[in-house]
Amino acid sequence: MKRLIFATLGVGVCALGIWQAARVGMARSLAHKALQAGDLSLADKAVSLTPNDAETHMARGVILQSRENYTEACRELERAIQLRPRDYFLWMHLAVSRDLDEDQDGAVRALRQAIALSPAYAKSHWLLGNLLLRMNQPTEAFQELRLAAASDESVLPNVIDLAWGFHHGDVAQVVAEVQPQSDNARMTLAIFLARHDQGAAALEQFRTVPSPPAEAVPTLISALLNTRAFVEAYTVWTSVNRRPFALPSLLNPGFEDEITVGEDGFGWQISSGLANVVLSADPTQFQQGQKSLRIDFHGDSPSGAAIVSELIVLNPRTSYRLTFQGSSKDFVSTGVPVVVVSDASDPKNAIIGQSAAVSEARDWREFVVDFNTGERTNAVRVAIWRQGCSNNPCAAFGTVWLDAFALQTSSERNGSRANAK
Repeated sequence: MKRLIFATLGVGVCALGIWQAARVGMARSLAHKALQAGDLSLADKAVSLTPNDAETHMARGVILQSRENYTEACRELERAIQLRPRDYFLWMHLAVSRDLDEDQDGAVRALRQAIALSPAYAKSHWLLGNLLLRMNQPTEAFQELRLAAASDESVLPNVIDLAWGFHHGDVAQVVAEVQPQSDNARMTLAIFLARHDQGAAALEQFRTVPSPPAEAVPTLISALLNTRAFVEAYTVWTSVNRRPFALPSLLNPGFEDEITVGEDGFGWQISSGLANVVLSADPTQFQQGQKSLRIDFHGDSPSGAAIVSELIVLNPRTSYRLTFQGSSKDFVSTGVPVVVVSDASDPKNAIIGQSAAVSEARDWREFVVDFNTGERTNAVRVAIWRQGCSNNPCAAFGTVWLDAFALQTSSERNGSRANAK
């Protein structure tokens, strides 16, 4: 008889457990669907099924928050926390609802509790930092934001942006608030400063990085070039490529080194997507070294667009002479190939020098382009393109060779003549 009684009780307990588990499972399934659909009625059903389950109260609180019923959302989330007090995620949700309900002090308390439960979680620090900043407590705010960035470096650009906005672009204040500790953090700050037209400050940050992350360097150089911080960009480029910093920065003058299509930065750059134009290194025709640049034209192609170009950093208020060797064969077109020098520091890229048509040379000959740099000119772009077409694109056929580029100041030329005498 006792065995029967115990067996009956056991079956009853098991049945009750199964029923309760099914009830909880159904309630949580409803809560999940309610969150996905933003359906308050489903959340109500979930809560009624399991009034002592934190999950269902959290779902109802989040939906109420999305419907801007912040006071009721806080009540639901507070009930969820009573049922599961050590859940930092619930405390974060409560903090957001309290903040939206204009209870900033209550939101701060909730976020501090979330941080106490999970100190390494970046989002809690991030939310508290933003809240304290809006409450005009910058010292404590940026302390929290730095902790957020230390836990998750992906939020660092946002931390920098907040510091930039709060301090109205004061670089010294931004650096003091961010306090970058790692190479990645310093490079992130350098890139941000470069993009905000602070080339000197960006270079200062770069110089504090003993081993710059390889993937960040091209981004920094590109940001500096986009804001016309050419000297700083060239400084970074020479540093990572272990080259001496020398002006003017004419590189690969005889086309001996490989040229990469579409590459940004310094050295010769080949424009991508030019129809019917083929560029190659020619080891059979050259005036310097062991090869030259050969350009073959096979039909319609754009005029007035650079075929190949190089950005050259140099000094302002200086007279320069660019020389190069050129020749052509069977070239036919109304759009003749020329070398032009434009002021890269000028937003309009004004042309300040131009050669004669290279197609005039049937054999190798020297071409000369004299130009003067302006008060603010610290870089020029030397480019080979075609000009003179009445329509664009226009056809061109034949071959042009270029080699032996050189750039000198007037004082260097005078010195060379004096030494020759």
